[in-house]
Amino acid sequence: MQRSNGRMVQILPDSLGNFYALRWVGGNLMGRYKVSRHENLEQVARGSISLEVPGGIGTFEGLRLIGDRPVAFLSDKRGDTRLLFMQEYSTELEKKGEPIQLASYDVDKLIDRGWFDVIQSNNGKYFSVIWEIPGKKEEKDRYGFRIYDANMVEINEGDYRLPFASELSTIHGHYLSNSGDYFLSISEYKRGERNLVFKDNREFIALHIYHIAQDGLQDFKLDVDDRRIIAMTLSTASTDSLTVTGIYGMNDTPGVDGVFYQRIDLKNGETTMEGFRGFDKDFITQDWSERDILRSERREDRGRGSEPQLYNYRMREAHILEDGSIVGTLEQYFVQISNTQSGQTGDFSNNYNYYYNDIIAYKIDAEEQFAWVSKIDKVQVSTNDGGPYSSYESFVADGKLNFIFNDHISNYDQNGNFIDARQIYAANYSKRRNVVALANVDLETGEITRKPFFDREDIDALVMPKLFNVNYRSNEVLIYAIWGRQEKFGLLRF
Repeated sequence: MQRSNGRMVQILPDSLGNFYALRWVGGNLMGRYKVSRHENLEQVARGSISLEVPGGIGTFEGLRLIGDRPVAFLSDKRGDTRLLFMQEYSTELEKKGEPIQLASYDVDKLIDRGWFDVIQSNNGKYFSVIWEIPGKKEEKDRYGFRIYDANMVEINEGDYRLPFASELSTIHGHYLSNSGDYFLSISEYKRGERNLVFKDNREFIALHIYHIAQDGLQDFKLDVDDRRIIAMTLSTASTDSLTVTGIYGMNDTPGVDGVFYQRIDLKNGETTMEGFRGFDKDFITQDWSERDILRSERREDRGRGSEPQLYNYRMREAHILEDGSIVGTLEQYFVQISNTQSGQTGDFSNNYNYYYNDIIAYKIDAEEQFAWVSKIDKVQVSTNDGGPYSSYESFVADGKLNFIFNDHISNYDQNGNFIDARQIYAANYSKRRNVVALANVDLETGEITRKPFFDREDIDALVMPKLFNVNYRSNEVLIYAIWGRQEKFGLLRF
């Protein structure tokens, strides 16, 4: 254990066993960002992030590794213009030169709408500065981007307005391929016939994927029939194709009905493969108790219930394997808000309960068929903290899809075997009951093996999977754990 120098925000892997760590030091109002460099897990340098930009103080927008250089991104507003700068640092974490302006966009003088973000390609060879400016009701959202290679050479840029009104579209995300191609995914809606005040009165029309290349813009409209896309992710295995995969629901149901995939030929704009896989009843209810199943069946018989459904799942990531098959992962996540009233003052306060529950994994094989869909049962609940010890980290290695997460020791017998998915204990963070689980899903069969990876007593700290970092270029997982003001780093090689 080492003394923590502030609250960990991000870990950025550099090379084998080496990384940078970004921390927040101090209170909410008077704090600052600090960054440290670690070699073989040991700290060798430390410095502060400067917020100075030409003519003033900027707002910190993130830290990235561009090539082998740590770079801080800072935004600032000048009149009716918002600007983004980059400040480079040495490996000794000293400033190199002055901030460089990368991008800008115009804003309303009275209302500061819009934001910047920085995304990178998986191979680290390209990064893009992007910005979104939401429109008002009937107005159209606007977005822009600038793409650079690791040597700071600009290779593409653009500034566009969406072809749909702001209230009738949703931007799912931005994606930068390993060849520097930029993609934007958008859901298009129409107004529903019902006049709902407090609910979303929109009906899904189509999913659009915009490919903005140097020679023009392509709009790929994905036909999903009567389904609505809930969440999705993009990935590429070559410069000629784009894979879209995620979760969908039927237009007349509120839950998640299944997973889908489509692969697009970027040269001719055609869909070369696609598929939809609905979750069957047995899969949905596999971890339900007999009492819950019986109650659901009685409600259906009385006409008071519908088919069992899954709710509140988020798409986490997708991997394209060497043979062209696709592996995707989802996680159930939701927040419940409860009101409590003080007996002494009569004041009301809100409690936020954060739930990170079951994981769903699936595979589409090289023959374009759904090979399997598997569920890993877990329950993680925390209150008023955002769930710092919840969720999981995953990685593909040795023919398996691997998941690491906090769990309860009572979910395993004395030999370390997982006991029963129908009576699962919520993750516990005490020294006696906490265990870190390692669940492996066989990529050929979808069969799950689940055992304790290590427990709290082994490392004297609690792991924080949200701060783990998988580096496929060096085949390692950086592990981070904390207890009080002490912290510990670990390295898992695969």
